[in-house]
Amino acid sequence: MESINIPASLESLARISDFVTDATARAGLDDHAAWQVQLAVDEAATNIIQHGYEAGTPGKIEISWRVDGVQFAITLRDRGRRFNPADVPPPDISAPLEEREPGGLGIYLMGRLMDSVRFSYDEQHGNELTMTKRIGPAAGPARIFELSGRLDAVGTNAAIAQVRAAVASGPRNILLDMSGVTFMSSSGLRALLLVRKELIAQGGELRLCELQPQVYEVFAITGFTQVFAIHRTRDDAIAAFGQGS
Repeated sequence: MESINIPASLESLARISDFVTDATARAGLDDHAAWQVQLAVDEAATNIIQHGYEAGTPGKIEISWRVDGVQFAITLRDRGRRFNPADVPPPDISAPLEEREPGGLGIYLMGRLMDSVRFSYDEQHGNELTMTKRIGPAAGPARIFELSGRLDAVGTNAAIAQVRAAVASGPRNILLDMSGVTFMSSSGLRALLLVRKELIAQGGELRLCELQPQVYEVFAITGFTQVFAIHRTRDDAIAAFGQGS
């Protein structure tokens, strides 16, 4: 296990980035997983810096990492004001961007990017955040599914039944060719989110390609273009597996 103890200031983010880059490389994470850890830690550290300590009273952040079997674990500790993630409402990513309440997106991203996120607090040690990421082999070939029709409250389950069965059997990578999808509702978005979450838990990836303009607009309006890896062509998507977003 290695650790650093640095000032809780925005100027420290570059040093934190270097520390995480070195840690993930030494732990053997692939480029995509390393990028996910990098972003999750940046979100966590920024929250501590901006909200953990009183203005004019800078504190410290201790960051440490270790490898537990096939899990890379990274922990952030601070002695700022007590933090309870339950007090932060989850962002409404289904709402139009101009109607969304500020806050909560950092915690949301951590949960999406990492395999586990655990907060704790005690009087002696202050706040502690531990996040884990599975260390796995390089990504394998993608299994491709062609979706079609309406991904709505009625049609979604049937449309992605084969995809769900494939996820249950444990493939590492899935590509959804969306060229035949003519309609997308929040029901379809939620179903795809669940597929993505299950794949990430297995160390895999979900990518989408060839979305029709009206379907892509739904992803853009909801902010899901920032969550899903979306590609213009099937070839672009296949080439991107294992290379990050």
